[in-house]
Amino acid sequence: MRLAWRPGTSPPAPVDPDRPAADIRIGYARCSSLTQELQSQLDALEAHGIDRDKIFSENISIRLKVRPEFEKALATARQIKAHAPHCRVILTVYEMKRLGRDAGELTALADHLTAHGLVLVRGSR
Repeated sequence: MRLAWRPGTSPPAPVDPDRPAADIRIGYARCSSLTQELQSQLDALEAHGIDRDKIFSENISIRLKVRPEFEKALATARQIKAHAPHCRVILTVYEMKRLGRDAGELTALADHLTAHGLVLVRGSR
């Protein structure tokens, strides 16, 4: 039986190319301010099958270029993909507007993820 990878532990060993690959999901939730409610996004991502310890969340404006938890989510996804290249690593967000302010930002992010072999999906309820 293969155990799921958890942040803070050693990455999994590379997957045998002759064995079927599994999906590994990473979640990201964001609100712009402390007064906005984040729990519904966290609940929706958990309902989408993502363990709470694989969900990165923060209360930070989308206008800020550096979002620490988002950067951690991306780094984690890239690290998992590097160690398990035959697995699909899926970054799941509640709404796409949690990632960028306009279509250009979202397109650039999608291109970046694709270049690293990652998948982006929306996981709303």
